[in-house]
Amino acid sequence: MNIFKRFISKIDRRRTGNKITPNSNPGKPLYSSLDKNYNYLKNLFKDCEDIKFRKVKIGNTKLTAIVVFVDGMVNQESISSNVIRMLTKMVKEGEGISPQIVEEKLITTVDVKMAENFDDGVEGVLSGDAFLLVEGIGKGFLLETKSWESRNVTEPINEQGIRGPREGFTETLRINTSLIRRRIKNNDLKILHFKVGRISKTDVAVLYISNIASPEVVNEVKKRIDQIDIDAVLEASYIEEIIEERTLTLFPQILSTERPDRVVGHLLEGKVTVLVDGSPFALIMPVSLPQFFHTPDDYYNRYPFALLSRTVRFLAFFVASSLPSLYIIAVSFRYEVLPRDIIAQIAQTRTVLPFSPLAEVLLMEITVEFLREASLRLPAPLGQTVGIVGALVIGESAIRANLVSPILVIVIAIGLLGSFIIPNYTMATSLRVLRFIILLATGAFGGFGFILTWMMVFAHLCNIESFGEPYLEPIAPFKVSQHRDLIYRIPVRWLRRRPQVTAGSNVRRQLGVENDEE
Repeated sequence: MNIFKRFISKIDRRRTGNKITPNSNPGKPLYSSLDKNYNYLKNLFKDCEDIKFRKVKIGNTKLTAIVVFVDGMVNQESISSNVIRMLTKMVKEGEGISPQIVEEKLITTVDVKMAENFDDGVEGVLSGDAFLLVEGIGKGFLLETKSWESRNVTEPINEQGIRGPREGFTETLRINTSLIRRRIKNNDLKILHFKVGRISKTDVAVLYISNIASPEVVNEVKKRIDQIDIDAVLEASYIEEIIEERTLTLFPQILSTERPDRVVGHLLEGKVTVLVDGSPFALIMPVSLPQFFHTPDDYYNRYPFALLSRTVRFLAFFVASSLPSLYIIAVSFRYEVLPRDIIAQIAQTRTVLPFSPLAEVLLMEITVEFLREASLRLPAPLGQTVGIVGALVIGESAIRANLVSPILVIVIAIGLLGSFIIPNYTMATSLRVLRFIILLATGAFGGFGFILTWMMVFAHLCNIESFGEPYLEPIAPFKVSQHRDLIYRIPVRWLRRRPQVTAGSNVRRQLGVENDEE
C-alpha cells in the first residue's frame, strides 16, 4: 500500500512540474491581544537571541506596542526615529487607534505592508523588516528597515578588462538590481521577485526589457523558477543547474557573469537575466556557444583588435582541447607528417623514456591539474608562487630525469595557455574534462578515435538548446546575417539589428535598419 501511495505521489509531482503543491492553510491569524501575540512569537523564536523584542507605550494612552526585529539586519536608528519616537508622542489620551491611523500617521518609513497572520510576519522579520504589533489590533505592520553590512562595489575578479566600467556585482540583491537600473533608465526594464527554497527563502530576481525580450522566453524562465522545489539556494549555480535543459552535459547552457555592463548588453538583445541574493554572479539566458568566448572589451576596443581577439579565443578552444591528442597521433601513429629533424629528435629522446606517449601525456596533464588546483586553494600570494615555481621546477626535473620529452612539455604549456585564454570560467572547466576524453579516445584508437570523438561532440552540440535557442547558432542552423556579432565583430555603426532569435520583431537597434533581411 505504501509503495502504491509513493507511486501516485510521484505521478502527481510530475504533473505539477516536480513542485509540491503548497498548503492551502493561510497561516495562523494574529490575535487582537498583544500579550498573546508576544507569547506566541517569544515561544516561536525560543533560543534565537538575535531576535529583539522592544515594547513601547503609545503616547499618553494605556496602549502598548511591540517591535520585533533581527539585530544586525535592520537600521535601528530608523526604528528609533521613525517608529518608536512617533508611537510615543503622536497619539493623545482618549483618541482611538486603528490600522489606518498607524499606517498613515504613526509610521514614516519608506514602505509599510500589512500582515494578517504570523507566517507573513515571521517571514518579514527574517528578511530584515521590523514587525510592529499594537494592542487591540489583530493585524501587524511590516516596516521597510533593512540594513546590514555588505561588500562594497569593486572591480570584478574573474572578468577584468582594459577599458570600460570597473564595477562588479556584490552579494546583495538590491545593490545588483540598482547597478542595472542605473544603466537602463527606462520603465520597460522589469524586475520580478521570487522566493526560492523552503528553508532559506532566498530572494531571486528575474530581469528583462518588456518591449524587446520574447514573451515565450520570459514566461518559460518564470515557470521554471516557480517550479523549483528545494530546501535552500546558496548560490546562483543552484538555479543554473535546475532550470537548464540538459544536466548531463559538459557544456553550460546559461552564461554567468559578474559585470553589470555585460548584463545590460544582453538585456538590450532580448535576453533574460536572473539574480540571486547572496551571489555576485548573474545568469543570462538564452545563449549560444560563441557567446561564451565574448568579453566586454570586444565592444570597448576598436573592431580590428576585437576581431583578432575573438579569432585567438576560438583557436585557443581547439588548441587547449586537442593539442595533446595531436601530439599522440603524430608520435605514435602518424610520425611521417612531422619534419625530418623533429622526427629524429623525438626518436632520440624516446629511446630513454620509460613511458608510452599516452602515459607520458596523462602524467603531465594530471600534474598540471594538481598545480592548478593547488594555486586556486592556497592564499593568493602563495598560490601564484606555487603555480609558477612548481611548473618550472617539476617540468625541468621531469626532463632531467628522462620521464617526459622536452617537446611534450612545450605542448602541455601551449595547451595550458590556451585554456587560460577562454574568458568564461565555466566553459574553461568544461574544456578541461573534454581534453581528457579526447586524449583517452586518441590513445586507444589513434586518429580514428580523435575524429570520432569530435564528431560525437558536434552532434551533441547540435542537439542542445538554451531556452529554445539552438546552441550552435548561427553556425547550425547557418545564418549569415547573425555572424556579424557572434563569430566576428564589425564596427558599431553597422550593428543595426538585434538577434532575431531573442528580440523577435523588435530588431531595430539604431537608425537605418529596415524590416527586410540583410
